[in-house]
Amino acid sequence: MLGHAFVPTYQKGVKGKYQLVVKKNSWDSLKRKLKQITKKTKPYSFEERLKKMAEVWRGWVNNYRLASISAKLKSLDEWLRNRLRYCIWSR
Repeated sequence: MLGHAFVPTYQKGVKGKYQLVVKKNSWDSLKRKLKQITKKTKPYSFEERLKKMAEVWRGWVNNYRLASISAKLKSLDEWLRNRLRYCIWSR
């Protein structure tokens, strides 16, 4: 599968269970795309920036929704909010 991987889950007394996860290079690709959109020097209005970001975010999450991504999405969301805050401050 493209961008997906299986890792074993460890529970006492249970063998042969696996969990679907997202590969590291897929996370890096998402972060790189979001970083390009949220650059302070890009001449986007805030609404345009949010629209472009939502397109990338929505498509990526829909592609990887079966994987265990909630914890990593939370940390990515925090990083993204900081970048957007910098964009607002720089204006």
